[in-house]
Amino acid sequence: MGAGGEEVKVETKAFLEKREKSTAKKTLIVSMEPKDRFNVVYLIMLIQGVGTLLPWNMFITAHAYFQEKLKAHEDLKHSFENYFSVAAMVPNVLMFLLNTLFKHKVSLQVRMITSVCIMTLCFVLTTVLVVIDTKKWTTDFFYITIGTIILINMSSAIYQGGLFGVCGMMPPKYTGAVMTGQGVGGTFAALASIFSLLGGKDAVSSGFGYFMSAAIVLTLCLITYMMLNRLKFARHYIAPNSRRTEIKSPYSQSEQIERLANWQIPAVKRSGNIQNSNLSLDNEALLSVKFHPKEAEAVGNERPPFFVIFRQIFKLGSSVAFVFFVTLAAFPSLTSRIRSKHEEDGSEWTKIYFVPVTCFLLFNVGDFCGRLAASFTQWPGKDGYLLPILCFSRVVFLPLFALCNALPRPHGTPIFFHEDYFPIIFMVLFAISNGYLGSLCMMYGPSMVEPEHAETAGTMMAFMLIIGLGVGAGFSFVITLFL
Repeated sequence: MGAGGEEVKVETKAFLEKREKSTAKKTLIVSMEPKDRFNVVYLIMLIQGVGTLLPWNMFITAHAYFQEKLKAHEDLKHSFENYFSVAAMVPNVLMFLLNTLFKHKVSLQVRMITSVCIMTLCFVLTTVLVVIDTKKWTTDFFYITIGTIILINMSSAIYQGGLFGVCGMMPPKYTGAVMTGQGVGGTFAALASIFSLLGGKDAVSSGFGYFMSAAIVLTLCLITYMMLNRLKFARHYIAPNSRRTEIKSPYSQSEQIERLANWQIPAVKRSGNIQNSNLSLDNEALLSVKFHPKEAEAVGNERPPFFVIFRQIFKLGSSVAFVFFVTLAAFPSLTSRIRSKHEEDGSEWTKIYFVPVTCFLLFNVGDFCGRLAASFTQWPGKDGYLLPILCFSRVVFLPLFALCNALPRPHGTPIFFHEDYFPIIFMVLFAISNGYLGSLCMMYGPSMVEPEHAETAGTMMAFMLIIGLGVGAGFSFVITLFL
């Protein structure tokens, strides 16, 4: 404690950039940033990313399985995907909104663990239903499945919101890890579908494999997430009081600054531990000294300033929403309609594998590559309008895909891109831009706000992403109506 009851705070440059000067009570604080040894936290966040999308991807992939289980009910057999989409999207958006508004009422740990447990149990139930003969109660089976989809997507909204909040408190590359993990999940589901076709497995056996793998991945997500609190690097960013260490000093403010500059503060030495007034100081981490108001130790239950945060992230939030609006408007409802020009030749490639490979596998692999690239290079930056311009320019893919050989075309609209290589080229660009631009927006978003609001910003960015998905899915019906 210095003269006049004042203290001084020493922080890292990144932390200082988010604070304002103040003449209030001061504290000497040294920010010590641990390292992510062996990239364990990065790998955990990547696994969590796989868990966010893999479950729903498995429901989409199991198309043949549900047709088999619902074949006794002709209407449901051909329209179940529409019901599944509504049962998934509506609860997801509503729960994302509630999670954003009231997340400060429930601890992050409770939200994350509870949501993953519910999703895992739902997939265990879905896996059990695979081996049960449901021919005599097809309608009941359908309602049970709808119920599990609702529960899975309500839990997924809480899980994704919390996850993007967690990685929002960490350096941007950890948001990139989650986005990359989502790409891995999509690629895994697409490969599973193709291997199922190659192996000639029946629909029921394939369904069992899809849902069991989803349950296993979610269990792995639960185990690895619970490891986070044991890792010093994760605690440093997630726990609000673990980011800095207070040091009491008998000197005045001016003396503290002068002695700190000359490395003469007795409480701070080049070696030693935080014991008996000795502290090991990272010479590289210590960049500058400023005066700041003393922060409250517990802010978890305070209501975040939602409007202020929303205004700060709006440019990036609207950009990521539009990226995924375009993606869901075209994929898979429009892109899966594109047929090979040579479909009538009867080859397995054109009749069986063309759509699974050029639509689903190519998209997921390209999307994964784009997300992975964003983890290594970030261009354009978060400032300026080049990134939003690139995001909104993706709208050009909608007419490009519509003018390919997408069938049926009840209105007889003309086809301009007849050759098979056109949709392949478009899909590569479409997929990579989705993964890369979407990841950049999600990585930059939390850095636009004060550090204490990074979790809320990450959650709000994820909510805007979901809004883009929902609106895009609805708009896909409009596009196909005009073919």
